[in-house]
Amino acid sequence: MIPRAIQERLQATRPRFAPALFRGVLWAIAVSAIAVPLLLLALPYVEFFNGMAAQPKGRTQGTYGRLFGAEIPVDMAPPAGTAAQAVAWPRFTEADEETARAAEQALRNPYPTAMPSLLRGQELYNTFCITCHGKAGDGDGPVVGPDRYPAPTSLHDPTVRGYGDGRIYHVISRGHGKMKGYADKIAADERWHVVNYVRALQRAKNPRPEDLSR
Repeated sequence: MIPRAIQERLQATRPRFAPALFRGVLWAIAVSAIAVPLLLLALPYVEFFNGMAAQPKGRTQGTYGRLFGAEIPVDMAPPAGTAAQAVAWPRFTEADEETARAAEQALRNPYPTAMPSLLRGQELYNTFCITCHGKAGDGDGPVVGPDRYPAPTSLHDPTVRGYGDGRIYHVISRGHGKMKGYADKIAADERWHVVNYVRALQRAKNPRPEDLSR
């Protein structure tokens, strides 16, 4: 039971209306109703510890930046098993014979002839190469023939089979003779998978003694 004196005092008390405070509270509620759900949605994607993303990136024959005015060169050896991603490629931008020979000597295939590489190479070959070179590489693709495109040299030609991986890579990239380059269609590192698949096609028709003994 509340004493009568307190009841009378409570009834006589009227809270003061503060319009600014009232509007502020309403705005705070409205903003919170929008901001809090958005924050909860974005929270899983917020990177609080971005040290790995913000670290300096060392590039071949480059620097990490400067420390007390002196450049820090990149001289650390790559980890074991690292596959080069056609680092030397930008030097061989022409399609002439001299450049093709230079590419053949300088470029090395970083990908072993393993099933993942062959499968990717087959996918790319069937997308970009099969129309002219044919399924088996004989130069009898569906767009080749009379009143069509001229037939390319067979991939099983002794001269082509004698090309090094670097030269085949250069042909894929810059073209050769009637063939145009595919540097703008196939990524630089993925061209090596096509090289591996071309080698597989060549060995299928020109097996080595060790292939026949299996």
